[in-house]
Amino acid sequence: MSILDDHPEILNNPTEDNLNLVRGAAMRCNFIGPNDRAIDLLRKLARQSNRADDHFHLSEVLTRCNAFEESIASLEKAMRLEPRAFDTETNRETLKFARSQLNKAASGAATDSKKVGRYPETSDFTGDLRKLIRNHIAVNLNSAPKFIEKSTRFFTMGSCFARNLSKNLIESGYTSHHMEISEYINTTFANRVFVDWLRDADIDQAIKARFVELLPPGWSKDNTLKAIKSSDVFILTLGVAPAFFERDTGSFVLPRPTALNSRALAEKYLYRTTSVKENVDNVLYLLDFIRSVAPEIKIVVTVSPVPLQASFEFESAVQADCLSKSTMRLTAHEVVNNSGISDIFYWPSFEIFRWAGSNAGDFYAADDGAAWHVSEDKVSSTIRTFVEMFSPT
Repeated sequence: MSILDDHPEILNNPTEDNLNLVRGAAMRCNFIGPNDRAIDLLRKLARQSNRADDHFHLSEVLTRCNAFEESIASLEKAMRLEPRAFDTETNRETLKFARSQLNKAASGAATDSKKVGRYPETSDFTGDLRKLIRNHIAVNLNSAPKFIEKSTRFFTMGSCFARNLSKNLIESGYTSHHMEISEYINTTFANRVFVDWLRDADIDQAIKARFVELLPPGWSKDNTLKAIKSSDVFILTLGVAPAFFERDTGSFVLPRPTALNSRALAEKYLYRTTSVKENVDNVLYLLDFIRSVAPEIKIVVTVSPVPLQASFEFESAVQADCLSKSTMRLTAHEVVNNSGISDIFYWPSFEIFRWAGSNAGDFYAADDGAAWHVSEDKVSSTIRTFVEMFSPT
């Protein structure tokens, strides 16, 4: 690419060596991007070489960029130039369907074309974060209902990420209440206990006492219910899948994990990664209660990008975290897409940090060097984009 940039005359001198140089650059752009450069090079290459395979590769990258009319023409050219290789039953069927879709689109009729999500290029990941979120990560929410206004009141629940979310909403001028559950025990089982506590259900006294101990200062059952009822949007941040259970009965326990007593707790209790079904059941139990006290409230489900700091089940906390977050992400998918709940949305905070972070590199540890702490700047950008995407203007 550098050679072609420094010596543009190569593109106008179609010797075999020059064509091979252009072909090599074009195919690498075709595989790894940028797509617009691949199209530009393949157009010039196909015009100068008139080789069937060059026209075919041009057709492929054009299709990927939704330039269907030119893509069809390029495939037809490849089939005419080298029918033995390209005039196949598969390509003829492809052309027939593509022409049908173009004709429908030209007549204004509905087409059968499927939406295709393309993986972002490196420049997308390292560029403007809010643009990356809108165009590549939360694309489906561009057409979502717009329900956030300056008067919108939020109730957030979950881990420290949910606290950061609520903090950023408040700093942006919104009313937000946050019910924090420590990352150590931010499980859907703890969420279920929260509901039973609010309902005055008959729950284990040790769990009840522990839960009350976890409440933020000044919180009570009455003002918690009042905050939920007065809110317009309920944001639930799912944390981790592993939890502690009684070894004999299998009952959920809510211990006080610290660095000092964690090993003792792991010996006393069964520490295991819970299943998707268990977590779906718990979340539905929680949301059913939320809707019973606030029928019109909008629900947003997220998965915390904050990793699992320790595991008493696996020797690798990284593998344990992958299993934990995968479980919570599947839980969110089932609840949002397959439960029949109305006015519920998934916000991809987990994907933003884990996928953009793996390419950009400053989504964790930017503030204090801690590998499990999310960057405050990235949280702010994520929340601003969240508000923008759900706001009418």
